[in-house]
Amino acid sequence: MASSPLIRTARLAARPVARAVRRHILPRVMPTMRHPFPEAVRNVRVVGLLSSSSGLGESARLCIDSLTRAGCGVTTADVAALFDSDDGVAYPRRDSGPPADVAIYHLNPTMLLPSILRAGLPQHLRTYSIGYWAWELETLPPEWVGALRFVDAVMVPSRFCQEAVQAYTSKPVVVVPHPVERPAPVADSVARGADARFRVVSIFNLGSSFLRKNPVAAIMAFRAAFGESEEAELVLKISDGARYPAERDRIHAAIAGARNIRLIDAVWDRAALQGLLASADAYLSLHRSEGFGLTLAEAALAGIPVVATNWSGSTDICPPELCYPVDHALVPFNDPHPAYAGLRRARWAEPDVAHAAEQLRRIRAAPAEARARARALRTWLAEYLARHDYRGALGEIAARMPAGVPEALGRDAARP
Repeated sequence: MASSPLIRTARLAARPVARAVRRHILPRVMPTMRHPFPEAVRNVRVVGLLSSSSGLGESARLCIDSLTRAGCGVTTADVAALFDSDDGVAYPRRDSGPPADVAIYHLNPTMLLPSILRAGLPQHLRTYSIGYWAWELETLPPEWVGALRFVDAVMVPSRFCQEAVQAYTSKPVVVVPHPVERPAPVADSVARGADARFRVVSIFNLGSSFLRKNPVAAIMAFRAAFGESEEAELVLKISDGARYPAERDRIHAAIAGARNIRLIDAVWDRAALQGLLASADAYLSLHRSEGFGLTLAEAALAGIPVVATNWSGSTDICPPELCYPVDHALVPFNDPHPAYAGLRRARWAEPDVAHAAEQLRRIRAAPAEARARARALRTWLAEYLARHDYRGALGEIAARMPAGVPEALGRDAARP
């Protein structure tokens, strides 16, 4: 569960030391092993932020559900507390079971080595290990490149991620999008009640980089589209505000007391989040870059018209003809978030706020057309996700690395 303010303060003070150990000591002392791909995959161990409300936590839980439905035995190791991310979110906890044929480390590479130690180094050394990495830029930071030595293969949620990671290694890098489920339908009368306002929704976690999620641009676009009109409403659903008070204050400053913009900072369960999505007339994401776009996929599967920056991993799940893409310019990347430490020569998108406002007005002016487009996107995306699942990704890795043949060391080094 969430820790006390005193404990959080102590952990913040210790972070520079922890990062130094993680970056400079653990890579030197941790052993590496190369494993042949198992002849059959019956049991899988999933290591991740399983009790966290973050996108990383949700994607790991989706992985567990997908593997279970595919008939795999699944054991789990939750390392959320190690990163002060335990929000008490429920997950199918299975601490013990048959030895795993494959382990999937469903977390960022910066978390990999501490998580291996917490989850069990002996198990890691005898198990074929796969990293599931969602990255948002075209180049990798040094710590991500170094982490390639400690996994046998990598799964990624989009072709954008695949191209980024594959440039640094000859190990298998395969695409398996987050297996987002289509939510149960919610009647309009239940989702909206008596509220007839045009509602725009955006959902994100502040720990996922404030600048990348770009909520200020979303606020600007909404205000450019509808001003102070009481017939429209923007709902910003965030979490982790207590851990990122400065970023939350920047959102409040951008809202500037606008009565038609509502900020919700809380951890909600899936049913509550799906209820909020069901109440939306449009979902807005003016991200500068996405590895996948988990909330975009959830909105699309809920049949909500999607307005999104037309760049990066989100284009796999938001083809422009089925959503409301937002124009952008590619600009030099600049983000002080610790996740991007050491990154060079990167770029990301700067979405066109005026074009986003125009797309929001289009949806409001032609709701029947917008809903028809959203239904087409929902059908297309459900079929796309069904074609690209974890079982298929494991089969693709097996095809690239025949059983019983140890993998070559590969090309795990930064590009010149």
